[in-house]
Amino acid sequence: MKALIIKIIQWFNIHIVKKHMNQEQENLDRTWHENFVQYTEMIVAHNNYKGLYYDRGNDGRVKRVVTGKSDKGQQRRQWWDNQCGKTGIPIEAGCYAKIAVALHPTKKHICQICGKALSIEYVYPTKNTLKTLYEKLNANIEPFSLTVFEIVEKYGTSPAAIENIKAAFKIENSGTTKANLGDYIFKNCQTRLSPGVMSNSPDRFDGFHSDGNCCRGMSDKGRHKDNLQRYSQDRRVYENWADGNWKMADRLMAEFAKHGLSADHIGPISLGFCHRAKFQPMTKSENSAKNNRMSFADIQTLLADEANSEQVISWHSKYLWDKLKNNVNSDIEAVKLSSLMRNNLHQILLVFSIISENGYNEFLTELLNPKYSFFDYKFKGFNSKTGEYKGVEEKELTGKNQQNNVDRYVRIAFESLENYKEKDNRKQYAWDNAEIDNSINIVLQYLAKGNKETALNQLNATFEKLAKIAVAKW
Repeated sequence: MKALIIKIIQWFNIHIVKKHMNQEQENLDRTWHENFVQYTEMIVAHNNYKGLYYDRGNDGRVKRVVTGKSDKGQQRRQWWDNQCGKTGIPIEAGCYAKIAVALHPTKKHICQICGKALSIEYVYPTKNTLKTLYEKLNANIEPFSLTVFEIVEKYGTSPAAIENIKAAFKIENSGTTKANLGDYIFKNCQTRLSPGVMSNSPDRFDGFHSDGNCCRGMSDKGRHKDNLQRYSQDRRVYENWADGNWKMADRLMAEFAKHGLSADHIGPISLGFCHRAKFQPMTKSENSAKNNRMSFADIQTLLADEANSEQVISWHSKYLWDKLKNNVNSDIEAVKLSSLMRNNLHQILLVFSIISENGYNEFLTELLNPKYSFFDYKFKGFNSKTGEYKGVEEKELTGKNQQNNVDRYVRIAFESLENYKEKDNRKQYAWDNAEIDNSINIVLQYLAKGNKETALNQLNATFEKLAKIAVAKW
């Protein structure tokens, strides 16, 4: 076992670092569609958003996105909090997604790329459900082209057709008819439905991503067709340089998917937590609404797992987690900690990008975990209601496919750092602190001398300094 891991790391360091640098990504035209321009102007002028801050760029267009850590971002968050208070929505994980839907005046969002109008509600069949509808009805329905209401109206032409639609949504003995079938599916079959646009509140002005799901498969690398086909291999683990047995966690996520469930990370990867084989089952809509914000209950679960000697947080983010994890006493404070940890991870990745820019990718690769690609796992006694399992079988693998996965993961890891080399992103996430700058320079000096161990110690000291800056905002 030990010899295999050493061999993997040697092969990994020699071949992969150079290979990923030659990979090129296709660029998507980000020109605003005229329909999206008109939609944005309508939204910012609507009385439902009165008092919500926005600015305009030099081109006169609305700046829809405001970073949460900025003063303007905090101003926006307070506005959303106030709206939640007015409507009785508790300030907790998923609250902003709920209020974004409640406030939207038309419930139709325009895609920035293609200009198509799509519902913000869960009314479109998922990809797998569309396949089943094709098999049952011989109806080749394009994704996000028809809502469930329109499908029932168009294809429910006979009692047999109605039964086929019910079978596609796995509805049994509901007593539904054509008149109420659409409403029944909308209310009871959320795991087989998708919205036309994903929530991104409060960062975006209206609380939704600019791109509709019609185009998001092209615009979002993480949702590109090739990556969606590998959903049981979660690319976010390397995008965020996360610790944890990602292969085992991926296999457990696939187990959730088989049961029509969405696997919720109790400690989100995007906040610096490990990708580990422990999730709580949710519907897709619940998980989307929660986004990457923790609840007070999540914090309590993470603390309990730590008390049982489980690693829940990645090494680079542990400093901030350890300083604040015992200070959370409510859902509001849990959301606040989520925001601080997300920004902290952005800064950590920015540090990695600086190290990469200076030519020390080989050092960075040693911080990744490619060895898990060479194993597979099966779960015994999986309980879809709790997400728990009685046991797990481990199988060691060797082959070209495993090495290809290693290749893919390291490429994704370094691609994620490229984003932080852009001027706007660097300005957005950078610290204004000479001590941090000096600490990073010391890391680079040690690396220049070939002293990797001391460089790693200094890197840890840098992340501890970043954590102290974040704590001051608590």
